[in-house]
Amino acid sequence: MTSLVKNKTLKSSVSGILILFFLFLAQNTKAFEILNDKQVLDIKNEAFALYSTNNKKEALEMLERIPQNRRDEDIFVVIGNIYDDLGQRGVAIENFNKAVSISKKPYKAYYNIGCILLKKKSFELAQENFKMSIKCNKDFAYSYYNLASCYIANEQYSKAKRQLIKALSLKADEKDFYINLAYCYKMLGDNKSAQKIVDSLNKVKS
Repeated sequence: MTSLVKNKTLKSSVSGILILFFLFLAQNTKAFEILNDKQVLDIKNEAFALYSTNNKKEALEMLERIPQNRRDEDIFVVIGNIYDDLGQRGVAIENFNKAVSISKKPYKAYYNIGCILLKKKSFELAQENFKMSIKCNKDFAYSYYNLASCYIANEQYSKAKRQLIKALSLKADEKDFYINLAYCYKMLGDNKSAQKIVDSLNKVKS
């Protein structure tokens, strides 16, 4: 008789576990979605459109429907950017590192890691990431600009000047590049070159 009671209890426990499991499945169907390539691409495009219109949380919810092994570099970078915008920098860096691990030239991932480190005033580590970004893509002007920002923070104005001149050779219409270059000239004692840049910016305003 005792063994029957034990057996009954065991069966009840198993039944309870199964019920909980099926309830979990019902509540988490998205986690078990099987997506084909077109569905992944559609989700990605819709999420990126939401992100571009500043609907970050909605974009994140959509992107997280895509399994980890189906995410490309751009997906990891955008997810990282959203988490950074939400103030979760550790999670952001995790996603940027995943982008680095699957891409041959992950310049955007290195750039974004560098930006987070620059905000944290970890200038040396930020420099390394901006340099890696440049190594992956020599034509991305903002990596040179932010590398220059690191040098300015450390009062290395000659190095900053070189990076800003390179940035301007790639993107000549970026006002902030000129402002920082003028500042570098001023700090290096070349007031004439600094004033020339300021005058040219004032002409554009007028």
